[in-house]
Amino acid sequence: MVQNFSVYSLWALRVHFFGLTLFHENYFKLKNMKTLEIKFLKSYNAIILVLLAALGFASSCKKPEPKVEYGVPTAKFIIKGKIELTTDNSALQNIKVKIQNDSVTSDVNGNYQITKSTYAGNQTFQIQFRDVDGTLNGEIAPLDTTVEFINPQFVNGDGEWYSGETQKEFDVKLKPK
Repeated sequence: MVQNFSVYSLWALRVHFFGLTLFHENYFKLKNMKTLEIKFLKSYNAIILVLLAALGFASSCKKPEPKVEYGVPTAKFIIKGKIELTTDNSALQNIKVKIQNDSVTSDVNGNYQITKSTYAGNQTFQIQFRDVDGTLNGEIAPLDTTVEFINPQFVNGDGEWYSGETQKEFDVKLKPK
């Protein structure tokens, strides 16, 4: 420790802390050094406090809101095909195609397409084919059968609750009565 304070007391001390300049003429005096040390620690603590508070607020304000969702993931199952007569392979029109409560009729070319929306996954649908025009096509025997979707590949889903759609070709040959 330096014993002669008077030699060094004439010099001005310039101390830089984070852009702040402190002037102190008698920096070797113990009382003034304690004051300088306390000022340094207080300013250093204040800067750390501000940085931690800013980081805390920045990280806590960007939490994603959880979505409230009810139900199960759904998908569209599309069954389409052509209905023909077994005897001469002619197209049959006005044949009612029914899956549960949904139904469509075949067009002039015997084509049909029916869509069922339900939960995504393996599905088995009971499908009915009925002649609804009476004798216009001749009398056609009804057919009850099943269509299975095993490991379906879905397209056009939204990545959340709608898995997309899948389709299956299901051509049918009906017998006359």
